[in-house]
Amino acid sequence: MSGCAIVEPCRLRVFVGIVGLVLGGCQDGLKDTRTFVCPPRAVFEASVSELMERRCGTLDCHGNDYRPLRIYSENGLRSPREGNRTAGVATTDAEREDNYVSLCAIEPEQMQKVVSSPGGSAVNTLLLVRKARGQEGHKGGKVFNPFDDADKCVVGWLRGDSNKSVSAACESALAKLP
Repeated sequence: MSGCAIVEPCRLRVFVGIVGLVLGGCQDGLKDTRTFVCPPRAVFEASVSELMERRCGTLDCHGNDYRPLRIYSENGLRSPREGNRTAGVATTDAEREDNYVSLCAIEPEQMQKVVSSPGGSAVNTLLLVRKARGQEGHKGGKVFNPFDDADKCVVGWLRGDSNKSVSAACESALAKLP
């Protein structure tokens, strides 16, 4: 019996220690403070997001909670913080912001290189570009052809091309979609 008296307090201390570790990691009010560099948000939200939503944001592609690159859209995945239903209301500003963050944060170090050398070839190293062009394995297959309007839309935004040329490429690419 005396052996039991020694074991139980040890178990209790271990249990209390584990609970303390678990609860110590749960603190209210913590914000994600990671920063990332990305091409202009306004250009993305005005032109690029809609193309990404329609080409990549379906429920069977990147409109899926289980994908590291998530695209929210009117006809796909909806942001839980918005509470909208698919095919309910148009893509919201908050959802476009989430799309922007998703694209920018998927490869933050590589995106930093792209933004640091506007107009350069660093854009060709991004997973987003390589997969869309079919240069790297992509479950959805080839999505853009190099230098087609959809490619010019996304790559132009990433490279820092003029807002006018990015917008024109995006509009032309969208007009070709069903």
